[in-house]
Amino acid sequence: MRSLPNLLEGEIMKFLVLSMLLFSLMVVYANTGAAKIQEKDIFFYFTFDEGKGDEAKDIGPDKHVATLNNGAKWTKNGKIKGGIQFSGNAYVEIVADVPEKDFTMALWINTKNSGVGVYSVLDGPAGAGGHDRHFYIQGGNICFRVWRGAGWCTTTKVSDGKWHHIALVTETGEGQDAYVDGKAVGHFDYDHSDFNWQKRVWVGFSNDAGQDYFDGIIDEPAYYNRPLMEKEIKEAMNYSAQAVSSKGKLATTWSNIKVNY
Repeated sequence: MRSLPNLLEGEIMKFLVLSMLLFSLMVVYANTGAAKIQEKDIFFYFTFDEGKGDEAKDIGPDKHVATLNNGAKWTKNGKIKGGIQFSGNAYVEIVADVPEKDFTMALWINTKNSGVGVYSVLDGPAGAGGHDRHFYIQGGNICFRVWRGAGWCTTTKVSDGKWHHIALVTETGEGQDAYVDGKAVGHFDYDHSDFNWQKRVWVGFSNDAGQDYFDGIIDEPAYYNRPLMEKEIKEAMNYSAQAVSSKGKLATTWSNIKVNY
């Protein structure tokens, strides 16, 4: 059992990571006049850096909990520090009632499999209820489906064994916009989800794929309460990318803040 000082230290570090990430993004947007990502915009954000146990903690304001299931394993080879390795029928479950309108979903993936599920929102366990807001890979390309809209695929390959940042923005009156590595890669007109009885999110699963469960590593899954602008997606992605060569998020973010000033 961890001691009270260690527990407090861990909570303080999580708070500092989130605060400094938000602050660095706000500094950038203050300089450019663009919108700012604020803490209230984050529905959940998981770093997947715990490295042990069967739970991951949300560093966003609502403090959701993610549970590792069916052999999902911690790895030190995440995009930033740790991540979670998926194989077989492994998945991570987040119990949450996520927004149906005006949202952004994002995560990092690394896989060589050209036909696997990545992410979805569910009513009950897999096969026992409705499924929605899918990320999946088909023919090596990243694809999406927001119910009751049809599934749609980009022409962007993501099954090359390299890290890719995937984001889907859904906005009322505008539709869906997909981004890979910070670049717009596709658009679909359906602008909201009609699936409003969801109870959980499964990271590493989509039954729209040829193979339901993910095969590879996933890191930094996030769900935002509003449509992010393209520039905001790039900044959030670059924050993660710049952290790779650092010893940790705090040092890198602090470095970014100093540069921006």
